[in-house]
Amino acid sequence: MKKIHIIPALLPILLALALASATTAAAAAPVRVLTFNILASQPSWEKGAKCEPWARRMPIVLEIMRDQAGGAPFDFIGTQETSTHSKPELHQVRHLAAGLSGYGSLYATVDGPGNEDKFSLTNMIFWRTSRWEIDPEDSGTFWLSDTPEIPGSNTWSPIDEKTGKSTNKGGKRNVTYGLFHEIAGGKRTGKKVYFYNTHLNVHVPDARAKSAFLIMERIRKRRDQSAPIILTGDFNSRRDSIIYKYLTGIPVDFENETHTPPLALTEAFAAAGPQNQLPNIDFIFSTDGLKPRTAARITIRRDGVRPSDHSPIEATLEWKQRKE
Repeated sequence: MKKIHIIPALLPILLALALASATTAAAAAPVRVLTFNILASQPSWEKGAKCEPWARRMPIVLEIMRDQAGGAPFDFIGTQETSTHSKPELHQVRHLAAGLSGYGSLYATVDGPGNEDKFSLTNMIFWRTSRWEIDPEDSGTFWLSDTPEIPGSNTWSPIDEKTGKSTNKGGKRNVTYGLFHEIAGGKRTGKKVYFYNTHLNVHVPDARAKSAFLIMERIRKRRDQSAPIILTGDFNSRRDSIIYKYLTGIPVDFENETHTPPLALTEAFAAAGPQNQLPNIDFIFSTDGLKPRTAARITIRRDGVRPSDHSPIEATLEWKQRKE
């Protein structure tokens, strides 16, 4: 075998180059994302959706969320319609947080603080704590209303003509978000990403449109303009809707006014997904800093039990160099 001779003086340089290369490779690892409307643990809702009770669905939901395709777990998971409850056995938020070892979680009930032990809905964010660190100064919740900073506010449901009060049609809605810093070896690598998760009003089209405008405005005004965006959720909107068009950068007409989006998001299936598995109303969007490499709809049943009335959607996003 031929010997390789290394000049001693070059050893520190070679080691430094090797370390830098390894660090770069690790930092450039793709980002795996899952979005999943898990169906609230409300017996009447489960019956209407022709799904089994939460006790039977929970193991399958956790199986999906714990997936490690290619040896890599999900970096971020956004769940919708994840309920808090007065009955411990139906408290989905606590079940998922306890069942996902190695993940941090963030949520707020749509009804606002103080409702964590009552039936309410949340849009939870889970992040892999071995790779990501949340920025406590740039994370939280805002409500989809004219008063987004007021917890539990809902100003976009129709007004009852007789009472003059909101009908609360479609319920209260919110967005959970956070800035996350990538970490390696206990230190930040410099890579970071914003993750937003939401569930739009199913019954009021105008509320969905206004929600899309507000979400994009919040994204436009984000504190760290250098961080790319991931937006997940149940948008209750198909690809031909003004909501989808607006989120993907197309101007839309609404209430006799043209609304031009401040930026364009890329939908994972549109960029990388198999066209025979197109999602219906659940989507994963990202900005230019993250390019969708793969996207898929997950269909799993165990003994005939569906985990939810929605199919979870997953995507793998690659870091994309910004153009100077």
